[in-house]
Amino acid sequence: MSFKTLYLESVAGVAGDMFTASFIDAGLVSEDEIQTILSTLELSGVEIKIKKVLKASVKATHLDVVIVNEQWKKHFKSEKHSHAFVKNPNQPSHDEHWHSHYIQIDRFLEKSNLNSAVKDLSRAIFHQIALVESEAHGVSLEEVSFHEIGTVDSILDVVLAAFCVEKVGADTLFASPLRLGRGFVQIAHGTHPIPPPATIKLANGMPLAQTPNAIGRENVELTTPTGAAILKTLMLKKGLTFLAELPSGILKTQGSGAGTMDLGSFPNIFRVCLLEKTKTDSPFLTDEVCEIACNIDDETSEKMAWISERLLELGALDVWTISGTGKKGRVLHCLELLCEISKREELVSFLLFHSSTFGVRFKSWERKLLAREIKEIETRYGKVRVKFGKTLDGNIVKQKVEFEDFKRLLKDHPSLQVHDIFNK
Repeated sequence: MSFKTLYLESVAGVAGDMFTASFIDAGLVSEDEIQTILSTLELSGVEIKIKKVLKASVKATHLDVVIVNEQWKKHFKSEKHSHAFVKNPNQPSHDEHWHSHYIQIDRFLEKSNLNSAVKDLSRAIFHQIALVESEAHGVSLEEVSFHEIGTVDSILDVVLAAFCVEKVGADTLFASPLRLGRGFVQIAHGTHPIPPPATIKLANGMPLAQTPNAIGRENVELTTPTGAAILKTLMLKKGLTFLAELPSGILKTQGSGAGTMDLGSFPNIFRVCLLEKTKTDSPFLTDEVCEIACNIDDETSEKMAWISERLLELGALDVWTISGTGKKGRVLHCLELLCEISKREELVSFLLFHSSTFGVRFKSWERKLLAREIKEIETRYGKVRVKFGKTLDGNIVKQKVEFEDFKRLLKDHPSLQVHDIFNK
């Protein structure tokens, strides 16, 4: 048996159409399946165009939702008005135009013929968008109306992305840090910095990467609110974690979804990779951890002790130092630690900000480990906590008294040995 991992890579940011196009390009979903979504939603007056394009000489798939006529609006209450979010009566409003409301979109998705998993994920993505719109403009969820987001193309972007994720059914989801862009953008509420209000709020809690220097545009929006909402929802609902490089595994397929902009020599793509690992019948747990290391030759022992303590508080699984001799014959500390992959960026940042090192190195390791359980047991010395190491089928391989409890017993029994505790 094997388990599947998806790696979602924001090479030049992410938008809803780029997300789905990458899955088509990788062969993870078919064009026919994508076209079927239109009939499942009973949307008329809309077409989905899919074609191959080149982006900086890289072949990719481009997806475009084309509105042929306004028949799709029959699913929503027709309403034209000026922007509800303009609160200052002295501030001129924008021209009146058609709006779609979050409540209407959510009701439409809820009543649709989508399968339950796709429906639930689609609604969760739109809920994320509505939450940040509500917060950004100081209105309730019921009052939220969408301008750039919310028309039929964005509805389809969200539903198609949810369909792709559920169709693949990966066991693990990873994504690269988001690239948001730089400069300014003109939206319905005026001129705003990139990322605009909705996108920056959606990005809270997600790692970010700078816009590559190879992208020469002064004003360039790389990640749309829809794209950010898809990844944010996958993080909250599907356990997606962020990783700056491809995870380990056998690469089965990859594909690129193209954006509309021409970024010159930089490929305007979003890339998806599917990897597989073989599940074994091993009796031990298997996981993947990151090892972070750096050499420090200009910190006091007191500062090094504080750094190690803080790393553990921040989530490091283990921290250790080894003495060595560095360049110019100076004694140095070789600091190393283990952490979960999702903690890597936070711990690397801590070391670069709060220690004297100018750089760190890291690599990923696969581990085999015992399942662990801590129980309080009664001994002739009183109650102590014991950590039991077990196989997956529950067999106890080893046991160990927790250090703090053993230290407490040593106060009254200075010559006590660990094995004495388990002797009757």
